[in-house]
Amino acid sequence: MSPCGPRRGEAGTALVMALMVLFLLSISLALLATSLQLRMRLVREEAESVVLESLSDSAVEEAMAELALDASYMGADAHPFGGGTIQSKVESLGPSLYDVTATAVYAGRHRVVEAQVFRGGGSVYVRHWRRVPG
Repeated sequence: MSPCGPRRGEAGTALVMALMVLFLLSISLALLATSLQLRMRLVREEAESVVLESLSDSAVEEAMAELALDASYMGADAHPFGGGTIQSKVESLGPSLYDVTATAVYAGRHRVVEAQVFRGGGSVYVRHWRRVPG
């Protein structure tokens, strides 16, 4: 800028530069917000998976506790538990050997696990456990 005023072509340059900086800043903030939103979604999904895993394990444990008391236990209908719903189905595979199918539902998602359970000698324990895909 000269003492007589702005030179030709310099008028508005500062405004254009300020607008460019604001534009770049807004793009950076938008990218940051998108990244945080994605991370939050992943954290929420992981938290739901942990709850589902805990609920399905609880359904197996509940069935094992009932089997310890009653060898003819057949399972439990769906009922509320820990903010979700659990149910179990017990089938006898032979003397002292049972197949437990446990289902957990939480936040619209479900998980099914199968466990082979042995009952004998005053205790009940899991011989084999697997998550059913799907």
